[in-house]
Amino acid sequence: MSNAISTWFAEGTDWRKTGLEKLRSQIFSVTPTAIEVLKWGQPCYVLNGVYCYLQRAQRHITLGFPQGTKLQDPGKVLEGNGKQMRHLKFTSLEAIDEEMCTRFLREAALLDNQIRK
Repeated sequence: MSNAISTWFAEGTDWRKTGLEKLRSQIFSVTPTAIEVLKWGQPCYVLNGVYCYLQRAQRHITLGFPQGTKLQDPGKVLEGNGKQMRHLKFTSLEAIDEEMCTRFLREAALLDNQIRK
């Protein structure tokens, strides 16, 4: 892990820091071979390409997916209105649904593998 990434995760002391560390751990649990890089000022996780990223905002944290429009989202929980990116926004530590995140992470990893081969 680079010093820049360590510094990024060391920022803050509230629930967002704990939540981001929890999501980071979950990313590596789902995709242990993912490479963590700092891109666009935030941690991004690379398999064949960037398949997910984490983001910190003033009042929430985000788990994002560059190919989010291609993910199955029957519950319409993914947010965003860009051409492809979608994200999950969490406003508290308790709001992080590990089962849902795992499902999206697995699907995004599979999609990344199919698209970027």
